[in-house]
Amino acid sequence: MSASVSRFASDDSPSIGWFVFPAAVCALCAAVLAALGLNETWFIAWNTAASGIAPGFVWAGITNLASTLGAFALITPALAWRPRWLAATLLAAPVATLYTHGLKQLFAEPRPAAVLAQDQFNVVGLPLRTDSFPSGHSLTAFVIAGVIVLCASPAVRRQWAWVVLAAAVLMCFSRVAVGAHWPLDLFAGAAGGWLSAVIGVRWSAHWRFWERRRGVQTMGALMILVAVLLAFEDLGYPEGLWMQYLLVVWGMAGAVFALVRPMTCKVPT
Repeated sequence: MSASVSRFASDDSPSIGWFVFPAAVCALCAAVLAALGLNETWFIAWNTAASGIAPGFVWAGITNLASTLGAFALITPALAWRPRWLAATLLAAPVATLYTHGLKQLFAEPRPAAVLAQDQFNVVGLPLRTDSFPSGHSLTAFVIAGVIVLCASPAVRRQWAWVVLAAAVLMCFSRVAVGAHWPLDLFAGAAGGWLSAVIGVRWSAHWRFWERRRGVQTMGALMILVAVLLAFEDLGYPEGLWMQYLLVVWGMAGAVFALVRPMTCKVPT
């Protein structure tokens, strides 16, 4: 295998701490928050603080980054240089879907808009009232963050892991900022997202379709479809349409570039 393909295929496995620690911290925070009964208090405090930090259209744009299709569009440009990132994300998706929708059906927790009076907090976008636990957007944000961190080389991981995690935390926080989720939902979603990323990364080490030209082409075509669907999807945040359309262009451009980019080496088909 040539050097450029070997770069994609190299498995710079992180320490066991990276596989476990972020999810464990999020799960512990969720447990403490639930045990102390601080969920409502923290929600109101965080939601109020968010309204003073940035206007609603900013939080709506950030929250759209962590929508399912939005997150796929966000990571699509990596396909040209780091196809494993997208492959691991795709492989993590079924696990993440089972986790979030399974718990939503099991607990059926009401959202803040169904519990609190409208004058107690700020709502951006359409008010949501059902299936609060866990936060699907937070799960998605931590799937992407987990894939990037766990697939990165040790040097890149040391330099950029905390930046990636901070971006994921910001996306999670946006769910409270727009009034859609309780803090407990964020922690539970983040923990499940990271564990889903761990599984996706491990599976991508076993099923290495992302090393083959045909695998990259298939993922590129799929991401073009994702961008088209995102252009017409109602994400529930009219204030964040600016980010939704940016993601459409970003994802479409990234997919097309990966498909037409000249190969620097022969890749097995």
